[in-house]
Amino acid sequence: MQRLLIFHPKQGLKENLPPGFQPRQSEEFTWLDLVQPAREELDLLADLFHFHPLAVKDCLHPHYRPGMAQYDEYAFLTLRCIQARQRSLTAALNIFLGPGFIVTVHQEELDFLNKIWHQYRQDPRLFAKGVDFILYSLLEPLTETFFAFFDRTEARIEYLEEEVFRQPTRRILNQVFTMRRQAIKLRKILGAQRDIINVLAYPEFNLVKPENRVFFLDIYNEMLRLIDQVETFHDLASSTLEIYLSLTSNRLNEIMKVLTVITTIMMPLSLIAGIYGMNFRYMPELEWRYGYFVVLGVMALLAGVMLYFFRRKGWF
Repeated sequence: MQRLLIFHPKQGLKENLPPGFQPRQSEEFTWLDLVQPAREELDLLADLFHFHPLAVKDCLHPHYRPGMAQYDEYAFLTLRCIQARQRSLTAALNIFLGPGFIVTVHQEELDFLNKIWHQYRQDPRLFAKGVDFILYSLLEPLTETFFAFFDRTEARIEYLEEEVFRQPTRRILNQVFTMRRQAIKLRKILGAQRDIINVLAYPEFNLVKPENRVFFLDIYNEMLRLIDQVETFHDLASSTLEIYLSLTSNRLNEIMKVLTVITTIMMPLSLIAGIYGMNFRYMPELEWRYGYFVVLGVMALLAGVMLYFFRRKGWF
């Protein structure tokens, strides 16, 4: 699916390609959005905008790690946002930014992008701020998706910590491992996106107007906060994992302690039973009328003495 907004200060807003359209005309602002584009729609990027074939190819199969490539007249960005409704944790947003135009390409529906699209469609005067401001308008809610995810994750980690202390199970362990892997992936993503935002805020990056650089600096500061949060997220997941392993180890030690005490008590009892289980003919106790009860009493007394000794030593 494709949708197009072309704003001219004198002619107003258009939503269709006019004959002989040139996206790099100085007086027009163009925003082309491609959602789940087919191969034919991606060919439009090469034919109409003359984008590099490698950049167009990356739109069909975006890299997991965010990146940025600068060409002579435009820049190509691959960004990531949290898209919890999809199977994957994150969704890719590819952006071509040039003088007077911006092209967004994504495989999933992005609610924040749809909202901004409708804002510009209803109020085309927003284009007067420049296409770089559209990029900022996309980066702001894109960054907020990570904050919302970390807010949910913090509550989830607190719940898992309580469950670990209450009853550590394999299911809890799998959830903690999953969250730890997510933290590692997000740390790589946010680190790369921080570097991209840093480049956008450079004075040497001429696709961003000087008056709009302060907005990208604000996004850069937000990225620094997110990186701090993902580090905290990773540390909490790791500490929860360590607590689980420690509790499991202590539980195993308690079980082994009980089994060791039982085995220790049973050893002398087995010795006595083994002695009187031998089939020798001349054993005086075998002919004694009360021998069986006396031996059982001795075995019970011996077990009781050993239990008392272990408990007094604090071994049981």
